[in-house]
Amino acid sequence: MSPYTEHPEVRAILAELRLEALQNPERFQRSGIRDAAGRQYVDLVMEGGGTLGTALLGYLYILEQMNFRFLQIAGTSAGSIVALLLAAAGPIDAAKTEWIIARMAAKAFSDFIDGGKDAEQFMQALLDEDLQKRKKARFTAKNMDDLKDHYGINPGDAFYEWLAGLLAERGVYTLADLKALRGRVPEGINCTPERWARVAFVAAEISTGTKIALPDAAALYWAEPDAVNPSHFVRASMSVPVFFYPMRVGGLPQGEAAQARWAASANYFGPIPPEALFVDGGAMSNFPLSLLRPEGESDAAPLFAIKIGQDRTNYNACDSFGGFAGAILGSMMSFYDNDYLVRYPEMRHSVGVIDSGEHSWLDFYLSDADKVDLFVRGARAAKTFLSAE
Repeated sequence: MSPYTEHPEVRAILAELRLEALQNPERFQRSGIRDAAGRQYVDLVMEGGGTLGTALLGYLYILEQMNFRFLQIAGTSAGSIVALLLAAAGPIDAAKTEWIIARMAAKAFSDFIDGGKDAEQFMQALLDEDLQKRKKARFTAKNMDDLKDHYGINPGDAFYEWLAGLLAERGVYTLADLKALRGRVPEGINCTPERWARVAFVAAEISTGTKIALPDAAALYWAEPDAVNPSHFVRASMSVPVFFYPMRVGGLPQGEAAQARWAASANYFGPIPPEALFVDGGAMSNFPLSLLRPEGESDAAPLFAIKIGQDRTNYNACDSFGGFAGAILGSMMSFYDNDYLVRYPEMRHSVGVIDSGEHSWLDFYLSDADKVDLFVRGARAAKTFLSAE
């Protein structure tokens, strides 16, 4: 029995929602795109949030149990991890979250700290509020060689191998495999595969200072994008600066045709770099609503967007240099996505917010109980979203 899907509160949430759907079916008729089995299809965007991404699974599980499935899918960082697993776990009409939950529950996130003992001590120090600052500095100094040589303290290889292994379980080794899987047509669906073909993962490509959606822009970096394992795209999206090495791609396509692609796709007109470096997409767009709805809501299928944690509910305390620097960084990271909601306020009704509690997005040592708690918090947020008038 799964401690996630069989959790008493999760079962109670589903029972309440199913009763609400019987009593007020109109409230649960959200999409004009359906299949012969009556499943409703929506587009999906998921925010980044480090290890808090476990909460996304609770939210998605409730949506699936209430007969929602997903067309286009986009995400950043943790959102991109879940987006790829959701896309690769089966055809679009299949329920997939239970498979993803089982794989995430079985994985110790601390395995992703693959920079050795020094990196592990540094990560533990960050989470220990009682540890003296001078000791944190000493741990930082031990990692200076990696920072100098690789611009991060964890290679990220363990993460890539884990994700590629999960895709291999589902027979997905290349982008071409993923496209073929997503090309399967549910019986009786009232739209064509072109409508749901897109899956997008946001990364910050710092060699040219460009916000990149992969695999949309994969041809800028790989000569044969369809032969690339999609895990590379997510490895680019989740590369938290300092904590992970940036993902590097060398041998970028050159020539006039490549220059034209750069100009059209990235508004970049300079020489094509010999190597591209990618860091966490949250540096530029952590909640990429605009990726699927550049001009606001205008489709038969609505956009469901999942945000991890409420923000913009208080001002930044800038009474120290650390607070000041943090406020600058946070402002730069969130400006683009916040500006989108200012321009298209009608999109706010598409956003469901998960209360992540006291959990830290950098806690790679989440216990099983912590993971279950985050899952339940996600399920709770999904109920609030679906029950809203």
